[in-house]
Amino acid sequence: MIIILNAASSAGQQPTLADGIESNHQKNLSLKLEQFLQEHPKEKVHVHFDKSIYAIGDTVWYKIYLVNAYNNQLSALSKLVHVEIVNGEGQSQKLRLPVNSGMANGYLVLSPQKFNQGSYPFNVHTRLMEHGAQKIYTFNLNIGIKGNADLPTASSEVASLQFYPEGGTLVAGLRSKVVVKSQDAGGNPIAANGYVIDEGNHKVAEFATEKSGMGMFALSPKQQGKYSAVLEKSVANRRFELPKVKDKGYVLAVNSTNEDTLTVRISKTMTVQDEVRVVFQANGNIYHVIPVSIVLGSSALKIPKALLPSGLNEVALFSMENTLLANRFLFVPEKQSSKQLFLDRNEYGTREPVKIKLNISDDTGVGLVGGYSIAIAKADEPLEENNSRWSIWSSLILNETNEDQSIDFDPQAQTGKAALDMHLITQRLGSFSWDEIFTDNQPPSPFTAERSLSIGGKVLKTDGKPMAGAKLSLFAAKNMMLIDTVANENGIFKFENFSVLDSTEVVIRVTNLGNEKNVQIILEEEVSSIEDEATYLPNANGTKAAKSEGSNQNQPHPIQSKEKVNELKTVEIAAKRRPVIPGSVYPFAAAPPDYTIEAEELHKIISLTDYLRSRFIGIVVVNNKVMGRCAGKEGPMLILLNGQNIEDLSFVNPRSLTGVQIIKGGVTAAGMANQFGESLYGQGVCFGIIFLTSNHHNPNFAKVTEQTTGIIRKKIPGFAAPKAFSSPNYAIKKVDIAKDLRDPLFWKPDIITDKEGMATLDFYTADEKGRYQVTLEGIGINGQITREVAFFTVK
Repeated sequence: MIIILNAASSAGQQPTLADGIESNHQKNLSLKLEQFLQEHPKEKVHVHFDKSIYAIGDTVWYKIYLVNAYNNQLSALSKLVHVEIVNGEGQSQKLRLPVNSGMANGYLVLSPQKFNQGSYPFNVHTRLMEHGAQKIYTFNLNIGIKGNADLPTASSEVASLQFYPEGGTLVAGLRSKVVVKSQDAGGNPIAANGYVIDEGNHKVAEFATEKSGMGMFALSPKQQGKYSAVLEKSVANRRFELPKVKDKGYVLAVNSTNEDTLTVRISKTMTVQDEVRVVFQANGNIYHVIPVSIVLGSSALKIPKALLPSGLNEVALFSMENTLLANRFLFVPEKQSSKQLFLDRNEYGTREPVKIKLNISDDTGVGLVGGYSIAIAKADEPLEENNSRWSIWSSLILNETNEDQSIDFDPQAQTGKAALDMHLITQRLGSFSWDEIFTDNQPPSPFTAERSLSIGGKVLKTDGKPMAGAKLSLFAAKNMMLIDTVANENGIFKFENFSVLDSTEVVIRVTNLGNEKNVQIILEEEVSSIEDEATYLPNANGTKAAKSEGSNQNQPHPIQSKEKVNELKTVEIAAKRRPVIPGSVYPFAAAPPDYTIEAEELHKIISLTDYLRSRFIGIVVVNNKVMGRCAGKEGPMLILLNGQNIEDLSFVNPRSLTGVQIIKGGVTAAGMANQFGESLYGQGVCFGIIFLTSNHHNPNFAKVTEQTTGIIRKKIPGFAAPKAFSSPNYAIKKVDIAKDLRDPLFWKPDIITDKEGMATLDFYTADEKGRYQVTLEGIGINGQITREVAFFTVK
């Protein structure tokens, strides 16, 4: 029986069931799927590198695309992505990058101290990925000799064969297509030839895999048959077992070779049900639910490809009781294939301007807003190799299982379609499991996306019990940052919503100690970081869109911490009460000091230099010396400890002081020196004077015997410092003595198209002649993946 679904038909309009029943089934299934995907968000990534191979000393420029795993739309969830590069000695370099509208940019210098020639894992993940099967996405960072990819070669011996029946199972008496995947000991694809034998050593099929490591053969297994594969010319003479044959069941076969129509054939054994449902799913949406009555053991369904969305689609076969019987994936090319990358010329001279225009559109030809990146480098590979193995297609379409980055394919070209289809047969599950969809009361994912830089822990009292309601402050002098929070009833606290670059030392302090004498702060083992801020892509009309979904702006943190970021205000004593510092040598008859810090405040301070640097306008600390200004010049202030001149503040513990008084540089400081004799204070006193008063008269104290409680220092990792790609402008300076040998020639990771799908960029060629490759990659706000390659020549 053949069922034909035409463009005028709606899903579910079949003669075997009432229209209303099937329509409700599709609606209910869609609701179940939508709810599951919302409660179990997942992400995946692609990394666009500026080149495919590097040399020692190069700078690697890269852009990370972070997408929703279900529909490939730029993710609005995670605001932080973790990058880890493992070198040849097993040492890792870890970076944290801020994510803006699902995109992040970074760079890496390949120093000879850390890297040698070879292939290095470039691992990328987000915290949200930790609960999925795909916890880390690994890309290859290849370092060789320029012009000569001197990289480790794969083994010539096949180490493993894996077999994937189309639809998922081998069923006795039913003919199936079987994909075979061959790999070497390192997991790399390798070409192989062999044959399949049954338990009686009779040859029943032959196979050959290409350089992609994949091939296909057909097999009609017998009842209780046992099959294995044998490699021709194999040194090890190994046999590789095929999957076990089921006695009964269904076989799903899909033929997509016709340009306009997709054919789905369902075969079954005699002892299973005749009524089944075929579900077409893509991007987390149910497009068609079609009931099929299998007559005489086989039925075929024909559906126009125009009724399916472009990109990755799943065909799933279900029983009427919603049990998954078989499924497989297929790729539907974009309905509109057109050029989207335009060069103003094909040939240029050295140091001449190049103009590039982008015109990105969706399936209907309407301009598409999105984020894109362009890399331009020497084209050393042949033209037919222009689709690099690490393309955005292979990452987001093929790389569901973090394998097969070696497959090259162009979705718009005829070449590579067979390898692509074989690969998709090997993918059993996509981004979700149908069993989970049909299981009631599935708990939501306990994992949440990282949306802010954070550091947390627990506060314990003197008796070791949690300090409920502890008030804590986090101070980072380097970043002029002070944040407050409150611990919950279990003493758990968390600081969030702040941003630092590189590694930064912070001081965390309990501010409401009361009578507690030994309060302990215990930090979490892992510190994560990213800032939480509104990020936007333009709407279709070119205006800024609303804040990205998933921001949970109004959702309280699980530990209910109350946070505020304090502005660091200057503490100045003017016409108000003049504090009295017992024992101070500050002249009573002199004008009041510009700044005064009393004992109560000093006992809360960990570092006096950090405190001065962050709290007072016009105070600069360099190498523990406090700098002031006088007569337009900058110089070190005079520091007096109980009247004695000291070199700097390096050994001063603020908790041993009873007061600090500061006279800024200028007339007041100079007048004070003249009043009491300049020889007392030395030269250069006009830069300012700092009076330190301690609770004893030993100017050389370095330690304090009192125990520090409720305070902890911690160096936390921040964002990797940003860096922009530099490109000369020869319109301003056409002649330069230095030789311009830029490699890559140009890198632009932050392209945003307007509402018409347009963007333009320009740059200048360098002094090196030859053929250059322009690689465009990116994602539209609708999840449409774009990749295009062009070439030009510099003569």
